[in-house]
Amino acid sequence: CPYCASWAQATLPAMMTYAEAGDLRIEWRDTNMYGEASERAARAAHAAGLQGMYWEFHAALYPNGEHRSESELSDASLTAVAEELGLDPAQFSEDMNSSAVRDTIAAMAQEAQALGVTGTPSFLVDGQPVVGAQPTQVFVDAVELALVESGR
Repeated sequence: CPYCASWAQATLPAMMTYAEAGDLRIEWRDTNMYGEASERAARAAHAAGLQGMYWEFHAALYPNGEHRSESELSDASLTAVAEELGLDPAQFSEDMNSSAVRDTIAAMAQEAQALGVTGTPSFLVDGQPVVGAQPTQVFVDAVELALVESGR
């Protein structure tokens, strides 16, 4: 998703600062909105996560804030990215295509549907929805308000 790529490049670093300070917990739910290539990328990210490299792989999916083309999201291309990051490519490929990872991605899709998500990116900040790749300040303001309201 080009909007997810933009958000990951522009806003995620600011949100990670809050997370590293212990003020924000980020839970990323990969949701397939663009067909098989999108789902394959989601499975790949989770396979990388099983080797402790979710965020690194996620960043590699959006080089310089750009999303990868469909041809760059093939099994072979995603495995090559994993290998470049130092992951065990055989384990990565096995995990990416495992029923456990497929079930995780399906459960995330069901959760998104139950929440009424109709597009990506979509966020909940302290239970309040923020839809779209809004400017970073929108997220900073939402997090700051939640911190104030929680007494932090």
